[in-house]
Amino acid sequence: MIRRSLSLLALSLVSLPAAAQVGHLPEQSPFEDLRGKQALTFATGFLATGGDPAGVGPRSGAVVSIRYEVFISGPLWLQTRLTYAPRLERTFKDPLFTGTENFDGTSRRPLAIGEFGFGLNLTGNKAWNGIVPQFHSAMGFVSGGTNKFDVGGYRFGTKFGVNYGLSVRVVTGSEWEWHGDLTHQFWEYQYPDSYRNVDSADPTPLLDPEMQSKWKGNLQVSIGVSRFFFR
Repeated sequence: MIRRSLSLLALSLVSLPAAAQVGHLPEQSPFEDLRGKQALTFATGFLATGGDPAGVGPRSGAVVSIRYEVFISGPLWLQTRLTYAPRLERTFKDPLFTGTENFDGTSRRPLAIGEFGFGLNLTGNKAWNGIVPQFHSAMGFVSGGTNKFDVGGYRFGTKFGVNYGLSVRVVTGSEWEWHGDLTHQFWEYQYPDSYRNVDSADPTPLLDPEMQSKWKGNLQVSIGVSRFFFR
């Protein structure tokens, strides 16, 4: 009797790991292997600029972008993207005047953002229910389209930029897929000394005299289509 009980106990212990396993048949699994080693993504969206202390930086507006991706290994992708905003409004200010009198008009200028970095698929090299969330980060440049100074001695010029964000790939079963992206772009504003000049007609300068530069965050959201190659 004791031997029989011990045998049943041993059999139960051996069976526990198998009973505890929960899985899916291959045809019922929510995961599927990704196909495609390279991709081109064409997207359109909106850049919401964070503004700047002096109020002379580019304002929010529509953007278009193209991104090229190359599969490296596992969940990792190499990425490069070019974003172009054809017409972002900018305000010109003359720091020699006070209040509304320092307003010197507006113009619309293009803005270009070039970046190079990495993307990390959060579900590995697989899609979950047709969805692939991804974290990405990059660095590059931001250019305001001209190196000319305005009346106040300011120019946006070309700057170093960094970013990070989240995107989602919607697998369709064909070489064309949907793609959504949310990116937090960062660049630095640098101002001329005249913006901190307390000897002008305005006793209060445009900026705090101690402020030399200011990093600002800008939110870019886009949606587009991706064409995958070498599936």
